[in-house]
Amino acid sequence: MNDARIVKLIPETIAAFGLDLSGLTVLTEAASDAYVVTPIIAALAGAHRVIALTGESRYASVDAVIAETERLAFMFGSVGAVEIHTQRSPDLFARADVITNLGFLRPIDAKAVDAMQPTAVVPLMYEAWEFRPGDVDLNACSRKGILVLGTDEHHPAVNVFSYSGWLALKLFLEAGIEVHKNRILMVSRDKFGVAIEKMLAQAGADVLLVRSLSDIARDDLAAVDAILICDYTREDCIIGSYGDITPRDLAAAAPAVSVVQFAGLIDVAGLQANGIIVYPGDPVPPHRMARTLAALGPRPVIDLHTAGLKVGEVAARIRKSVADPVKALAAVRQGCPFAQTVQQENGSEG
Repeated sequence: MNDARIVKLIPETIAAFGLDLSGLTVLTEAASDAYVVTPIIAALAGAHRVIALTGESRYASVDAVIAETERLAFMFGSVGAVEIHTQRSPDLFARADVITNLGFLRPIDAKAVDAMQPTAVVPLMYEAWEFRPGDVDLNACSRKGILVLGTDEHHPAVNVFSYSGWLALKLFLEAGIEVHKNRILMVSRDKFGVAIEKMLAQAGADVLLVRSLSDIARDDLAAVDAILICDYTREDCIIGSYGDITPRDLAAAAPAVSVVQFAGLIDVAGLQANGIIVYPGDPVPPHRMARTLAALGPRPVIDLHTAGLKVGEVAARIRKSVADPVKALAAVRQGCPFAQTVQQENGSEG
């Protein structure tokens, strides 16, 4: 990454959102690549204390994450501003006012919630409709009066969701699909489909958006250059033995088609075994993206995580002064126009 650009972007974005975490303790993750920015954003926004949890992952070792975080902190003259921990403990959750729902903190389970202060808040750092039940125990949060909030990525002040179209475009180009003059079949039932369809059409593709591959006649599949799987919310397998179509039937109907994964469960191995090109070609479970917006560069992550921290800031300050969580929630919606509520019973947008 261009370090000098990151050093320029972070203060600009903090100023744009008016992020001020003074007097608040933030618990977040320390991670690699573009995701290194989150604890640094919190520190530069004046947080009283920034606690970051990290661990081993397929992306980077603990030592690499610590070194990357410390290097970026040094560039801002903020050495020592982030406390990095490698062991998860209830004590970390007990100290925090704002607890971000990010990788190394998940799951924020009942044990973690029990340790929290009742005035603590949990910004999801994504839109409320994208909620994954395994991320946060909403029932435990509801019992304790802890607010869980999403970030409206469509709001003009945030405007991050539109990057999903650019990410899909990048995946197509990396897969050797030119997009322009291509016939692209999209499978989606959620907001990703709408945003991506618009981008592909602007790029000159002939796009057909369907809710299910069962809606397409097998004979019509042969004319398609590529199929984009972009259904984040769907639980079942879209292409597979029990999906809309089997890999064998797809290969028989459209042997030249490529399948591009954005979000949604498909039988990657089955497709590849039947000669179908799949890109990126990694197993992707439901409610996950094959690649995150960080694949485009650091700006989407900086924007989204600064916005998520702003949601947390507003919610934490209100929660400290408003004892009733219902009234506090209403006040947060007024105080932060891009904060989204999450229905405690089932995780849907409220």
